Amino acid sequence: MKLLLLLFLIINSIILSKCGYSQSNEKLIVTGEFDKTIDKYTVTFSNIDDITKLCSVNATQLTCFPPANSINGRFLVYDKEEGTNVIDITTVVLSPYISSMDPKVLPTSSIEITIRGFYFNANSNPAINKTSTHLLVTIGGSNVDVNSTASDSVKFYPPNFFQTPLTISLTNVDSGKKSNSIKFKYELPNIESLSVVTINNNKTNQQYLNISGTNFGSKQSMKLVFVEIHDFNNDSLIITKLTDILSINDTNLLIKINGDSSSGNIYVIANSQQSNTLPLYLTPIITNVDFPNYNGDTINVTGSYLSDIYLSPSTKLNCSLILIRDSNNDDDDTITTSSSSSGSTSSTPTSSTSSTDLIYFKKCKFPQRNSNDSISFSIFSRSNGNNVNHDSNEFKSHYQKPIIDAVVPNGFYVNNKLNFTFIGTNWANFTNTTITIADKPCKLLEITSSTIVCYYEAGIDILQNPISYVITVDGQRNNIAPDSDTSTISFYSLCPGQTFSNGTTSPTSTNTTLSQGCSNSGTCNPVTGLCQCLPTKTGKICDQDKYSSNSTSKLLSTSLSLLLLIFITLFY
Repeated sequence: MKLLLLLFLIINSIILSKCGYSQSNEKLIVTGEFDKTIDKYTVTFSNIDDITKLCSVNATQLTCFPPANSINGRFLVYDKEEGTNVIDITTVVLSPYISSMDPKVLPTSSIEITIRGFYFNANSNPAINKTSTHLLVTIGGSNVDVNSTASDSVKFYPPNFFQTPLTISLTNVDSGKKSNSIKFKYELPNIESLSVVTINNNKTNQQYLNISGTNFGSKQSMKLVFVEIHDFNNDSLIITKLTDILSINDTNLLIKINGDSSSGNIYVIANSQQSNTLPLYLTPIITNVDFPNYNGDTINVTGSYLSDIYLSPSTKLNCSLILIRDSNNDDDDTITTSSSSSGSTSSTPTSSTSSTDLIYFKKCKFPQRNSNDSISFSIFSRSNGNNVNHDSNEFKSHYQKPIIDAVVPNGFYVNNKLNFTFIGTNWANFTNTTITIADKPCKLLEITSSTIVCYYEAGIDILQNPISYVITVDGQRNNIAPDSDTSTISFYSLCPGQTFSNGTTSPTSTNTTLSQGCSNSGTCNPVTGLCQCLPTKTGKICDQDKYSSNSTSKLLSTSLSLLLLIFITLFY
């Protein structure tokens, strides 16, 4: 009898040693050797007396669904026919299992979330009055500590900023067991109203877009938030992206408006989710216009929120997209380009470039100036949205000033009457062009694209060089002080003894040939009115021999005196 009992215990021990358990969601799976009918067994687990009706069995495994309020503890399978335990696992440790959450779609404001499932209080122990289990809720990349007293639900407040990844899970801190993960979503950002505000920043007025609504996130997650401006006429075309956020919370977003922005549909992109849209109307601002030349030129129109560029009153110019340049760079190279008509965009300016150092401009082809056109003009930019025009200020500018390359002749005498030819560019017609030389008018005779001819009567005044002259076109003057020899006019003076071919010191239109003067022993410098004598001549009018007998005697006398002085110094 004792031998049979010992044999039974050995066999039973072998059977028990072959068993084990695992958990899949809320299912507890025990492996072993079983009959195929559950009625043969009684199953008990920890604090639950009988869970047989919650189990099923086959030849190799027993599957049970313990109630949500089950706690960690002993698992027994009793064979009613044999009258013994065929499975005896001293401690089964349950993992929490999440079945659902409420709400499934989260706002970015802090609200209470309820997670439902099983075994959330598995580490409680009535025997020692332990009533709660320490749980760690992991939502995205953040953890929230919770002491759970309920077995099938956990409530907590998540952080009020966007989490990634979009999953929630639980960890039983007491046992180290982790739950499954479930996915969630955030509510879409929602725009309710838009306004443009001006803020003085470092003594510079900067415009910001103020957006009111919901689900914008918070400062901690503002890198996941930006604003897009889409074209009114092609909503799939992104005009620009705004990323410079000044402040943000769940219901308000204040973001800097880039200078390359323009009117369009506004979208908030928060954590990769796109909001509804509202229209934004930006009035363009022009701050500078290059001076075009008269032959048609490509000019830069600088400003903010530039759209179509017009030459007042209604001539639309052919312009590039908005270009961006660093104001600290002397070169005209752009560092980035706004979105093109195909929707492609270039790289964003580097972080080393401050947004306050950026210049926004368009390159526009300016028309050739007609002879009757005014030199002055106005330019404006027009943004059109939903059939409403928003026009910028009218920027008044003008063509380039007249440019003088050369003047022929480059001098004149007292009472001289002559024609001057100015060679250069940016001329106008007779009506809009005037010329003065030494404050006296020069009568226009001919104007071409590259020359102006005028008639001048000098008068009797003795003038000081260089002579100033001014070409004025529609009120725009050339540089008063010419910057090259070829564009300089000088007043010519007669040297002593010089006369014109008529025997006088006043030229006429037919008598402009000068005698040599300077006693025919030198040349006259007309700018200074001084004689430059031949090497053998001297004097103001070159009328003295430099090496005459008288001068030779004076030189000999001076030399002997010098030798005598040296002798006395050496010997006395």
